[in-house]
Amino acid sequence: MYVPSRELTQLGADAETDEERELWAELRAEIAMTIAERCGTPQAPRALGENEEPASSLAFGAKVYNLRCSGCHGATGDGAGVVAEYLTPRPRDFRKGVFKFTSTPYGAKPLRADLIRTVQRGVPGASMPSFKLLAKEEIEAVVDYVIALAQRGKFESELVFLAEDEEELDAEYVAEIADEIVAEWSTAQPPVKPVTPMLPMTAESVAEGRALFLQHGCSKCHGADGRGGLAGGIDVGKDVWGHTDPAADLTSGMFRGGERPIDIYRRISSGINGTPMPSFANVFQQDPDAMWRLVHFVLDVGEQRRLNRPPQSGDLR
Repeated sequence: MYVPSRELTQLGADAETDEERELWAELRAEIAMTIAERCGTPQAPRALGENEEPASSLAFGAKVYNLRCSGCHGATGDGAGVVAEYLTPRPRDFRKGVFKFTSTPYGAKPLRADLIRTVQRGVPGASMPSFKLLAKEEIEAVVDYVIALAQRGKFESELVFLAEDEEELDAEYVAEIADEIVAEWSTAQPPVKPVTPMLPMTAESVAEGRALFLQHGCSKCHGADGRGGLAGGIDVGKDVWGHTDPAADLTSGMFRGGERPIDIYRRISSGINGTPMPSFANVFQQDPDAMWRLVHFVLDVGEQRRLNRPPQSGDLR
């Protein structure tokens, strides 16, 4: 069964009179009923905005998800599956509709292809395994279901906000909220493309990339040696899910968003949604080749352990 969010269960928790408590109890029940009507159940899921009978492909996606994914991500997609408390980093909570590793600009929804790729390759350095051995139909169906869970979670949050503000659920507002959420996902932004072709990777371009790494403050989070916030005891704050999110250890060579040059370029250009990692697209607007030099440095430092090279230290200032 789907688990209601804390925001929903706590709606009206500060009520002081029996009349107020009754009002909020009715609103909580109405929100739950509205979500069920528009998003279905785990046994019969419905995509938000789907006016006809639920698509059989979504039910198939739910079946794959419950078998392969719910143990970590939870039946509701809240990242609170039965094994989640034992995992670091925590499994993704899909309900905010925020996904870290996308090809799209910062703040934009991922392409369906981005989510398919994550399922296929997994997330190196995390507990998310590769599911590349699943049939294509299973992967595509489970991605559709994850998108449905993300839309459902956002819909639930927005209904709670509406109830808090208006102390009622106006049917017209409810319909507008649903339409806006569907539009967010259906209006896809194109993937980030490099402004210039990749430069040849040389010892000089790597050294220039390291100088840029230090000059533009990357070392403040990743450390001067690139070993990351956990190794350096660097606190960069929490992510949007409320978890401590140390900067990646680049020397591990495990790039969670992908190890191709274009993957690393996009992480630098777009940042990582939901985390303290910002976009550097504007920083290098006047010198787009600098982005590739940074990519070269990251690729090079990612080979450090494999090649048994000593850590880099100090700075160049």
